[in-house]
Amino acid sequence: LPDVDLVALCDFNEDRAQQTAQRWGIHKIYQDYKKMLDEVAPQAVFIITNPKDIFEPTSYALSKGFNVFIEKPPGLNLNQIQVLAYYAEIYKCLTMVGFQRRFVPAVTALKAKVEERGPLHSVSVANLKSTSDLTKHTGNGILDQITSDGMHSIDNLRWLAGGDVKRVESYVRTLYIPGPVANDVMAQVEFSNGVIGHLQYSLVTGGAPKQPGATAPGFFRTEIHGQNVTASIDADRQSYIVADSNEPEYFDSKSFGASVGSEPEHYLGFWHQIRHFIDCVKESKEPSSNF
Repeated sequence: LPDVDLVALCDFNEDRAQQTAQRWGIHKIYQDYKKMLDEVAPQAVFIITNPKDIFEPTSYALSKGFNVFIEKPPGLNLNQIQVLAYYAEIYKCLTMVGFQRRFVPAVTALKAKVEERGPLHSVSVANLKSTSDLTKHTGNGILDQITSDGMHSIDNLRWLAGGDVKRVESYVRTLYIPGPVANDVMAQVEFSNGVIGHLQYSLVTGGAPKQPGATAPGFFRTEIHGQNVTASIDADRQSYIVADSNEPEYFDSKSFGASVGSEPEHYLGFWHQIRHFIDCVKESKEPSSNF
């Protein structure tokens, strides 16, 4: 982004910090994030770390009045998330959680086309993967994969529906791999605006070839339904829209992000979410997926 200066970097691993700084042209390197924030005083802070380490630096940055972007999940439990949201409110900070699926160009473009006919009536999100790697199911005991990775599906469903959650009926199962950790979830969600959502997240389906940045082979598919019109979107592959029983119109999903680039960060929403956060900071406006 030409209007953004990366002024400093903090990493406990000095070698890794040097490599990253060299790659991105960052001149100031720290191993102490408190010292970095006190000395540099940036307009915005990106905190990208393991979920178990996210709370302390984020709460500190908020307490000092910094605008903060963090990766999901925004905490290990509800208490941590509520405290961070409270800090953001009392210290008047702009915040954002990296739910980049909201910003996938194919999704935003085709959602808008469906809404040309009026409000949506139902939405569906399926994130289906295949893995026998136990660590992918357990999250190394810190967070199970459904809570950590499956959160993308939940956020995407809520954002697509556009209302508050009113009622949930769900089925949570542990299949094929013994142990206490669930690996398959299906849910029906009623929203306050009348939209009905269907969610499916699984680590034990047929999956699909692994795509760049994915945690396991699989796909992430979204369906958006309006008045006699449906859009089906797979950001990594092909999408289509069909109306009134006519022939579907097919699209290469990656082409929707071509105006800014052809890399995965351009067609999977990563570039667009960062652009959104930076614009919100510049305009003093609350980001979409704030705390």
